[in-house]
Amino acid sequence: MGDIYFNGSELTGIHDVYFNGVAMDNVYHNGSKIWTQHPYTPGTTIFTYSWGSGGNNCGIPIDTYPLAFVSLGTCGSPDHTVYFTLNAGFYVSSYSNDQSGTDSDGVGASNTGGSYGVWVGNTVTGLARTAGGGSFSIGSSGNGGSSFTVTYSGQ
Repeated sequence: MGDIYFNGSELTGIHDVYFNGVAMDNVYHNGSKIWTQHPYTPGTTIFTYSWGSGGNNCGIPIDTYPLAFVSLGTCGSPDHTVYFTLNAGFYVSSYSNDQSGTDSDGVGASNTGGSYGVWVGNTVTGLARTAGGGSFSIGSSGNGGSSFTVTYSGQ
């Protein structure tokens, strides 16, 4: 389906649409969803999280970006793995590890949501997709620092 216009303005999903004074989350026409309210403009980078080896790096920003996360596990001792799950519409758009290189396509915008494991330890850092489809083109762990970027696709 093409773009939707109202009074000459395109409804991009970041505008509010009201019916009888009530803001709508979705608009349907003949049983098909034609519009969805988005919390961010699709394609927006939500955050990048970077950490290095040599300690307990547990600062994944779930409190700052609560719409992005379904859950975040606890972080324990050195060489611990923290598991997190992203909501539908959010995906890891890039992952980098000092030893393994960079995957600048991440798992792809069509693979939103899903669960991940993050190594935040003294000797190994890394990120792996643990559930939800898609994978990275570089190794999931290595020495040195790591980082990942979460993007909103709206899908």
